[in-house]
Amino acid sequence: MKSTWTLPEGYGQKYLIDLKDNKRQFRIVNGLSIAIMLALAALLFQLLWYGFLELHFEGLPVQTLVMLVGMIAYIPLHELVHGICIRRFSGKRAKYGFTLVYAYAGSDCYFNKGDYLIIAAAPVVFWGLIFLLLLFLLPVNWRWVPYVWQLFNLSGAAGDFYVFHRLHREPDTILCQDTGVKMAVFDRL
Repeated sequence: MKSTWTLPEGYGQKYLIDLKDNKRQFRIVNGLSIAIMLALAALLFQLLWYGFLELHFEGLPVQTLVMLVGMIAYIPLHELVHGICIRRFSGKRAKYGFTLVYAYAGSDCYFNKGDYLIIAAAPVVFWGLIFLLLLFLLPVNWRWVPYVWQLFNLSGAAGDFYVFHRLHREPDTILCQDTGVKMAVFDRL
């Protein structure tokens, strides 16, 4: 089934993923984010210890500024990748916004499972590859900057990982409507 702007006859809501108001889902996603962040921080110290990354204090202020600007820019750029995929599969521009905890790109379209899995995974894969490439192309004393961006990328995508995990086990007949921080999953009744 293709993605559609109207819910097909015979479909009903199966469940709702609400990362804003569902406290259990909120705790799972934020716990996953913290676990990813801690694991990558531990790996950062190992990479520093073995010399793959180096910190040189003479360049640290400039590097820190570049890192912070990159982290701020990353948030809308992550959502832009979601939005590009939403437009590709729906034909219409995504709606963008912020809550106290999340930035989002959403749509009123009902996406099929395959399209929505691509929408969910695209930013972490796209930016993950960019940051990995930078990690190997930059001089050793600059490598920690894209590493921190990668840490931010992976830990910040915990909601996307959660949604992907929930949906990949669902039948191919499902449709997903993601309006931002709430995602309704529909299936044949």
